[in-house]
Amino acid sequence: MKNLNLLLVLILAVFFSCEKPEIVNTGIIPQPNSIKYQKGQFKVTSKTVIVIDNSEDLKRISNQLNTFLKTNFNIELEVTTEVQENAISLLKSNEIKEEGAYNLTVSKKGIEIKAATYQGIFYGFQSLKQLLTPKTKISKPILNFVEINDVPRFRWRGTMVDVSRHFQPIDSVKKVIDILAMHKMNKFHWHLVDGIGWRIQIDAYPELTNKGAWRKVKENKKPWEDFEISSQNDEDEVYGGFYTKDEIKELVAYAAERYIDVIPEIEMPGHSEAALQCYPEFTCIGAESSGVYCAGNDGSFEFLQNIISEVVELFPYKYLHIGGDEVGKEGWLQCKKCQKRMQTEGLETAEELQSYFVKRMEVFIDSKNKKLIGWDEILEGGLPERATVMSWRGVEGGIEAANAGHDVVMSPGFPCYFDHSQGKSEFEPPSWGGYNNLLSVYDFNPIPEEISEDKKHHILGGQANLWTEQIKTLHHIEYMLLPRLSALSEALWTNSEQKDKEYFIDKLDVYFDRLVAQGYNFAESALSPEYDVTYNKDTKEFNLSLKNEIDRYEIRYTLDGSTPTNNSMLYTKPINYSKPINLIAFCFRNGEPIGYPLQKMFSTSFSDQCKVIYKNAYNEGYSGGGDKALFNSKFAISRGDDPNWQGFQQQDFDVIVELGSVSELSYISLNFFQHIAATSVMLPTEIIVEISKDGKNYTTVLNEILPTTKKRDPIIKKIEANFEKQQVGFIKIIAKNRGVLPEWHIRKGAAWVFVDEISVK
Repeated sequence: MKNLNLLLVLILAVFFSCEKPEIVNTGIIPQPNSIKYQKGQFKVTSKTVIVIDNSEDLKRISNQLNTFLKTNFNIELEVTTEVQENAISLLKSNEIKEEGAYNLTVSKKGIEIKAATYQGIFYGFQSLKQLLTPKTKISKPILNFVEINDVPRFRWRGTMVDVSRHFQPIDSVKKVIDILAMHKMNKFHWHLVDGIGWRIQIDAYPELTNKGAWRKVKENKKPWEDFEISSQNDEDEVYGGFYTKDEIKELVAYAAERYIDVIPEIEMPGHSEAALQCYPEFTCIGAESSGVYCAGNDGSFEFLQNIISEVVELFPYKYLHIGGDEVGKEGWLQCKKCQKRMQTEGLETAEELQSYFVKRMEVFIDSKNKKLIGWDEILEGGLPERATVMSWRGVEGGIEAANAGHDVVMSPGFPCYFDHSQGKSEFEPPSWGGYNNLLSVYDFNPIPEEISEDKKHHILGGQANLWTEQIKTLHHIEYMLLPRLSALSEALWTNSEQKDKEYFIDKLDVYFDRLVAQGYNFAESALSPEYDVTYNKDTKEFNLSLKNEIDRYEIRYTLDGSTPTNNSMLYTKPINYSKPINLIAFCFRNGEPIGYPLQKMFSTSFSDQCKVIYKNAYNEGYSGGGDKALFNSKFAISRGDDPNWQGFQQQDFDVIVELGSVSELSYISLNFFQHIAATSVMLPTEIIVEISKDGKNYTTVLNEILPTTKKRDPIIKKIEANFEKQQVGFIKIIAKNRGVLPEWHIRKGAAWVFVDEISVK
């Protein structure tokens, strides 16, 4: 019995000695596949050394490590090849087999990062940096004992940045590379060429950069509207830029030092206005503005082959992207040379002619020891045997290609297009297309169920795409990448069994501090308050719920239109109201407001008896939610694709609102939309608002002529009618549609009126 008690004591002693220490959330992103903490700590001091072999790679990584320690802790360590304790050891090891895998151990002996490749050691170094940052949480280089075993799930973890629409200086591109490196991304797809600008020096064709890299700036025109090449020294205002071969070599080397492969994109056969305005002899006669190379002209292929011969000398990675998307084929069908080509080659459709074009270029690219990759349109008409597909129009093209035995990179518009908005606030900066929020990116899985089990290995990974129609600066690029890149990195790196969305959200608190410490501009969209309103028929009260996307941090609000402070009302449960409220809400983090405010006036006019009578029916495709849409307390934002807009094509918005009961009112407002650059929606020309107690005798409280504005950016125009308090049971509103778009508009045809949310008080 005595021996049994002694054994029990020993077991308990071992148990408590192995008890996990209390660990600060260090927020490693992407999440390692295995991370185990032990009791104990190691401190990096000036006596600690960095142990490496004599390779150039580890010398470079050790220099980066010393720069990091100097910047964050004012410590610079001796670098040695002699193995010893109290060291940060960077070691190659044959024990670790997988590409990019690493082992990071912190023990009383020091810090050890082992990997089969220098790339793996670099990834371990990225995790070590995250364990030691940010300063706001870790002021001294002290690490808990830990063992991390990690390996990336996918080989292709990419990001594309378009520099054709808006050119970025080489130093800005380097900063993008730095952002990718800190997230363990390993592919940079550089969209160098498109219809709007040619950005790469080609010695054989100097006009590509003498003129194709520059465009005339036209008042009230977007870059792609009436595109006209110019030259840098043109007397008119010009915009553009290009990279010299030396700059490209510099960028490729910079990326290689961070173990990132650079994939250039040279567009063909479409999206090539910049090149073809410089060398029009390679387009179809009669289709000079199409931006499509003539597939019947052998000179087109010689031109592109000469370009590719120079491009491949600058980019050592095996892939060359040819684009291949959105090819306007109408010119081919009218071109005698193209028709002759189709007859000679036995081609029946324009899609087959595109396939001929792509296959012919693939043979040449293969002769240069490169692999062709293109957008999923290269599937049309038949795919070259060795081609790799980048699937952007959803995942269907990727499924088809993978099941046919082709390698695929999944990059669907949802959720991988980072030029799309990541928040619903009207204060978001300009974006393009739809809505891809942070957590939708986190949920991205590049391997759909429709891919056969024996074909899943053809999915190389995934990629984010950042097109820059709306994005002019590095500051804006950072905003669109961050924090979504953190979600994508975990989706592509971490095994699905180890992914934990709730823990990822918890890690964001540390991650945000890290971004602030490094001076990055990042979106706070996931922290901005969102709302939902319901109506209780029994109590005749409205219930207003507030939240943010990640369901973290406190929300404070006011109901009188004043700006919330840290002492304002704390949101803990739905807000009940039976009278109009003027809400402003902010999310607060560490006592400071973060994200965008939610600013709305919530009316109380909606009830079961409220009815809207339409003289002209709204368009079913833009119903806004139906007959109750104008009183549902769901406010549309400044995007034409917001489902809360109610649309009227070439007809007036002409309604009578029956409130269901008589109320004392003094205010009526409603919102209208215009976005000339992207839609046919324009503000109405005139607004008339009338009120009545009995529905028979109306009094005009607003008659406003709206001046036409040619502003291209989106506009939400709030129309407000203020009047003396009186009994109101009916409201009549007429917003006159201009009918036809004006001559100066970029589009032709019918004009639309978009309207949303009538508020009264």
